[in-house]
Amino acid sequence: MQVKIATLEDQGAVCRLWIMLLTYYEKNAAPEVLERSFRYAVEHPQKVLIFIILIEGVVTGTASLHLGHYSTWNDNWYGHIEDVIIDPAYRGNGLACALLKEVLQAAREKKLSRVELNALNDNLPARRLYEKLGFTTDSVTYELLLN
Repeated sequence: MQVKIATLEDQGAVCRLWIMLLTYYEKNAAPEVLERSFRYAVEHPQKVLIFIILIEGVVTGTASLHLGHYSTWNDNWYGHIEDVIIDPAYRGNGLACALLKEVLQAAREKKLSRVELNALNDNLPARRLYEKLGFTTDSVTYELLLN
């Protein structure tokens, strides 16, 4: 098992996982949008880091750490974790936990004060994992689409 930052060569594998995630959330995105998003992240590591986890050279999971959120009430920078997914064929082996531990370590190295993430209310396996890693919640996330 290896966790690393994605490179341009990982685009196909990461976009495949993102499509799985979108399907789970009953959302859609055009392949060219996913590819453009991936390239943007790889070309702007000061803003977004895409992590991948490999088993015998196969990309089996991904998670993105978005950097650069500024908290006006405590004068600190914080991050947001998105796009956490492990290929269903590889689940149940602790890969998501290992992947997220690496993401959290990178957040600490970037001197972020905290990280946030979202999970669907009924996604109990993800919520259990996040709580096992020390995440807590006392809020509700609202979303308003602007376009």
